[in-house]
Order: sequence, then structure tokens, then C-alpha cells
Amino acid sequence: MTSQFSNPAELYEKFYGPAIFQPLAEILVEFAAPKPGERVLDLACGTGLVARRAAPLIGAGGKLLAVDINPAMLEVARRQPAASGAAIEWLEGDATRIDLPNHEFDLIFCQQGLQFFSDRLAALQRMKGLLAPGGRVALATWQEIEQHPIFAEFAKVESRHLAPLGVSYDDLVAPFSLGKAEQVRALLEEAGFSRIQIAPATVETRFHSPETFARNMETAYGAVIPAFVEDRAAFMQFLDAVERETQDLVRRYTQDGMVRFPMPANLAMAYAE
Repeated sequence: MTSQFSNPAELYEKFYGPAIFQPLAEILVEFAAPKPGERVLDLACGTGLVARRAAPLIGAGGKLLAVDINPAMLEVARRQPAASGAAIEWLEGDATRIDLPNHEFDLIFCQQGLQFFSDRLAALQRMKGLLAPGGRVALATWQEIEQHPIFAEFAKVESRHLAPLGVSYDDLVAPFSLGKAEQVRALLEEAGFSRIQIAPATVETRFHSPETFARNMETAYGAVIPAFVEDRAAFMQFLDAVERETQDLVRRYTQDGMVRFPMPANLAMAYAE
């Protein structure tokens, strides 16, 4: 197995970044419209795509803190070329218990992180406390898995081979577990936010090398759920089985030498008054 196995976070940046998360970061940052000099927090920052997109917009006079609970993701983030504008400070921390002063930020981003928090409401309440009066939070969450048929079909195959990995079906579909706009709105309202805006957005993905799509996709997911790849032998067996059983599926989504499919999300922005 290549070094890709030992560093899922690096593969996550190289595989998912250009095809999914960088385009989504562009959409989310445009939606939130950071202003020069604003103080910005990127929560559950992963490898830092949102932070690097926002840095030039707030400029050198702004403040930008990027936080993630996963040290491997932060290690990859720190190795990326520095963005222009605000210098990015990287910090390891838990979204629900992050030790920062209240009312410290004008804008908090959370791209595809809220679904994974053990206590979503507590995380949003903490975000509200970190915002200055009139500050805003900008979220992106994938729509429900029924709106993502390739991942729904992959999950059916994956579920047949999960037992040796100590990972559940719910773990696999966690990215789509906050898929309805009404769910997001209800959480924001309960956390005390106001002026809630929710809008759909779709990323048109393009993945090169269809022949390695399944293997890379599964390995990179280990950056989100490290337990997925902890048992190397069991994971290798899982990879071989899923790759073999999804060949026809991947071919159905291959056009012009690339795996292509839409990924619909919901964007939400809400204010702390």
C-alpha cells in the first residue's frame, strides 16, 4: 500500500479538495461575504480550504483563526501554501468546548462539520457566544443522502463489509445526516440565532482517474473517521471488496475520463443579536 494509506488527511486534501470542498468553500465564502478587517473563525476547518479562501477578503487587518479537532488535518493545513491577506492561526480544539473569549468574532464558518459534532446544539450555542453582537455564522451541510445517489449506492455496498472495521452504517452516511433545511433552521433557532437565511447550492464534482476513485474515496474518509483505517488488514480487505463491487457503479458516473456527479448542499447564515 502507498503512503496514501498512512496519511488519509493528505489524501483528503488532494482527492476531495479540488473536486468538492474547494468549490464549496468558494460558494460558502461568497455567501457569507467577509469584509476587510473582520475577525473570522473557521470551525471544523479540516485542511483549511475555507480559511484560505477567506483570508484575502478580510485582508491583513483582519483576524483569522482555524480550528479542528483532528491534528492530522491541521498538519496538512499548515503545509499548504499561505494565502494572501490575513495570517491564519491554526488551533486544535473541540467545537463544543473551545476555550476562546466570548464575543471575539464577527463571522464563524463551519463547512460540513456540524453533522459530525457529538452535540450539535451545544456547538451552535458556543458559536453564538463567540460572536460579537450582530455577528453571523455561515454553515454548509450536505442535503440528505437520497439526493446523493452515488453515495447511497456506495453505502449499500460498504454496509456488507463493515463488521470487521468497527464502523457503523451511520458513520458512513454521517455527512448527510443533517440534510433537510428545516433541521438546520430548527437547530439555529433553538441556539438563539435570528435572521436565519437558508439557500440550496450544488457542487458539480469532477474526479480524475476513475480506476482509483473507489479506493481513494474510502481511504480519504479515514481522515474524517480515523477508526475506519486503524486495522490495516481489515481495511485492505474492505477496500478490495468495495472496489470490486462498485466498478459498474463508477462506470455509470464516468464521462470524458472523469467521475462526475452533482452534490447538493444547504447553506445557512444566521445572526447573533
